[in-house]
Amino acid sequence: MEALKEFTVPLTGLKPGAHVYRYEVDSEFFTHFENSPISDGKFEILITLDRRPDLAVLDFDIKGSYKCNCDRCLADINLPITHQNQIILKFEEGEDTDELIFVDPQLAEWNAANMIFEFISLAKPLTNVYDCKGVPCNLETLKALDLYESQNESDNSIWNDLKDIKLN
Repeated sequence: MEALKEFTVPLTGLKPGAHVYRYEVDSEFFTHFENSPISDGKFEILITLDRRPDLAVLDFDIKGSYKCNCDRCLADINLPITHQNQIILKFEEGEDTDELIFVDPQLAEWNAANMIFEFISLAKPLTNVYDCKGVPCNLETLKALDLYESQNESDNSIWNDLKDIKLN
């Protein structure tokens, strides 16, 4: 993962206190991860590292958007994402959890690329739905969807007939 070396955060030699790192990721970043749910996007990542003697607290602040098709109207949209998360790097042996990562006390640097990818992927909504009240939404598709829904509400005779079936 030499291409993701720029996301390496130094751990040794840092004075105690807060240190800020800014990164930008784009479509090329997501090509380094197999089966990425995002292929085209642009994000700004701000990592605030609070260095302490036996641990480092990393606060991630992620803002950006990715290109996708709206699940409602099928228009091409830029769906915004904002996400904040915190992890703790503990300099000792132990079992990792979601928020706590144990690392070797002699570790000189830590690569944040995988964490950045995970946080962006987890912040992605389950459905790609935009406002759909105008630009850039596909109004023709929305009209057809509304027409289809209104027809299905009025033409419910099939289900009404099933209601009359009586089982023993």
